[in-house]
Amino acid sequence: MELGELELAVLRAVRSLGETTTGEIHREVRKTRDVAYTSVTTTLYRLVEKDVVQVRKESEKKVFYSVKDGRAYEKVMSTMMKRMVDTFGAAAISYILENPGNLTANEIAALRRMIARTKAKEERDG
Repeated sequence: MELGELELAVLRAVRSLGETTTGEIHREVRKTRDVAYTSVTTTLYRLVEKDVVQVRKESEKKVFYSVKDGRAYEKVMSTMMKRMVDTFGAAAISYILENPGNLTANEIAALRRMIARTKAKEERDG
């Protein structure tokens, strides 16, 4: 499953804000791109349909969105990472490790463990 640029921007906003409203997501996305409120709303609906974002209704007018961890989210990440590695090779992973952005030390350590496991598996399966 692939996500378009606006879907990625909206997902990034939801991820950084935590459980949040459409208005807050729209304000966050507008920091980096000119986008209509209705476009953000439509994109949120698509992300819910793709099972990447979950919705919680407190009332008819009070709706909250948050990232839905699980298989769909992992599939999106897997697809994106595979495309990066297929395009840029090991340089893509090296770049992430050297420029971790807002990754925590635990997330970086988990990434290094995944790389080590993959490398060990490839050597074993040769």
